[in-house]
Amino acid sequence: MRTCGMLFRTAVVILLLAARLNAAQVESPEIKLAAAFELPKIPGLTGAAADWQQWDSFFTFVVKRLGQDVPVDLKDSLGAAFLDSRYELTSAIAPGKGGNPVPDLFLNAWNRLSPIMSKALPGLSQENASRYSSFISAADKLVPLSKAGSQLGLVQLSPDALRGMAHLLEPSGTADPLAFTTNVDSGLRDLLGFGSLLSVPGSSQKRTQLHENLWPEFQHAFATQSWFASLAVAADTGMPKLNGWVPDAKELEAYLKEVRTLLISLSDKIAGKSKLNDEQKVLYRQIVFTAAWQESCWRQYIKKGTPLASSTGDLGLMQVNRNTWRNVYDLKNLSGDIEYNGNAGAEILDYYLTRFAIKRNEDKQPGGNLARATYSAYNGGPGALGRYRAAKVVPALKKVDEAFWQKYQAVAAGRELDVQTCYQK
Repeated sequence: MRTCGMLFRTAVVILLLAARLNAAQVESPEIKLAAAFELPKIPGLTGAAADWQQWDSFFTFVVKRLGQDVPVDLKDSLGAAFLDSRYELTSAIAPGKGGNPVPDLFLNAWNRLSPIMSKALPGLSQENASRYSSFISAADKLVPLSKAGSQLGLVQLSPDALRGMAHLLEPSGTADPLAFTTNVDSGLRDLLGFGSLLSVPGSSQKRTQLHENLWPEFQHAFATQSWFASLAVAADTGMPKLNGWVPDAKELEAYLKEVRTLLISLSDKIAGKSKLNDEQKVLYRQIVFTAAWQESCWRQYIKKGTPLASSTGDLGLMQVNRNTWRNVYDLKNLSGDIEYNGNAGAEILDYYLTRFAIKRNEDKQPGGNLARATYSAYNGGPGALGRYRAAKVVPALKKVDEAFWQKYQAVAAGRELDVQTCYQK
């Protein structure tokens, strides 16, 4: 009897949707297309469901397409909607999670994306506005079915339904919008404001060990903004390359100083391209030091030939997640090259610091702090920016934010090499 009741409720949802479609005013070819594909191709009780990779590919396609048309003042909101959905996806497909996450991912992503599309409509050309209006209408009509799929486990979003919606936005497109790829996408990087692709360090760019008595000079060089001139006089002492270097107890101090050199170099390079003032540049470097400590204890490898990787796909020194940051960074180099990984993580931290924490005046909020806000977003996505100061937080996440804060205070006091406590048994 319970099964019959579920079937009845599902049938009611579909009939109601059919009634809405029949009553709708079909004014454009795109809307006619929506009416044509929605009911026949949205699966009922036996249709195949889109998997998470097809969903993520579709959503990435939509965001990129929208990114070509939205005004500049909506791009950060669009980037935040995209990344919050990616963080949610990463959590939804973590080991131990069961069921099909696509219906919930669709509902939550549409709640983020719909207001942005609606705000963008007035500034679009008539043709584009018509396409986006049709897309919005189709998505709104998919919501009841997606809810039914989520609540009853019977109605699912099919690959054909997603392809039909993609066709509304790009009728002449020939590429499959559901094709899953891990290739770096320059268009997606541009949308997020990351610009040109990260270069992969070559053999001529190996980092070398700084002699202990040179360190005060490098501190002075940073203060006078002459880091690169000082770097040029650093002696190559022939210490092992950081990639593949898993230090034993005797090498630990030398290894950590070498990583510190790397983090200084890459954070200075990124800060130099950013719009940070001198005080913020110091803050940013401290955030990079602390995040690398928090994420990996300044490690790229756990043993020779084995990069540090979590069960959820976090990789290397900065634990950059392979699913969250798919198409933004090269996954092979995130695993295999500490400098590439460090650059990626530092670039993400700069993104959250400049485009979110500073822009939204986190330091002026009650209990606000730019470093803590930046890391909360790094850990949980743009929507987690104020998590560290929220009254009610999941205990495990509160513990993460507090651990970062403790480490940050040590770094701000000049004790970044306290990271060696990670290695003490």
